[in-house]
Order: sequence, then structure tokens, then C-alpha cells
Amino acid sequence: MKISGNRFVTKIGIWFVGGSVGLFFVDRFTHLLSNIMGKIFCGDQYMQPVDGVVGDMSCGFNSDMYTAICLLIFAVVGILLILASRK
Repeated sequence: MKISGNRFVTKIGIWFVGGSVGLFFVDRFTHLLSNIMGKIFCGDQYMQPVDGVVGDMSCGFNSDMYTAICLLIFAVVGILLILASRK
């Protein structure tokens, strides 16, 4: 089975878009990806109480927003790959 260059790039773009949308829904329902990113970037400071409120503000950033931005970038790259592979 031979795959031409344009079809291969299109399939990679579809995987980027589909994977990004799938991970977005998984993260919205479970917050698993955001928690992992927060633990990687903050370490022991992640989810420590600040003024009596437990949250990710102890790191100085909102891990949900960074996760959403990363997934959006992957989706845009996938869309650009799909558009670039068109003749």
C-alpha cells in the first residue's frame, strides 16, 4: 500500500485535529491533562492553599488555560497541514 505525500500530510493533519479535540473533551470532563501539566511545571507547589483556598494559583499560572492554548495550537497546526496538502 503506497501513500502519496499529500495524503500522508492530510492524515497527519486529521490526527492532530482529532487528537486535539479528543484531548480537549477528556480534559474538560476529568481535568487529568491539566493536573499533569500543573504537576510537571510546579512540582510540590501545585494545589497548595493560598489564603485558605486550594487551587493552582499557588503556581502563578492557570494550568487549564495553558492546556487549552496548547490543544488549540495543535488543532490549528492540523488545520494548516490539511489546507497545505490540498492541490
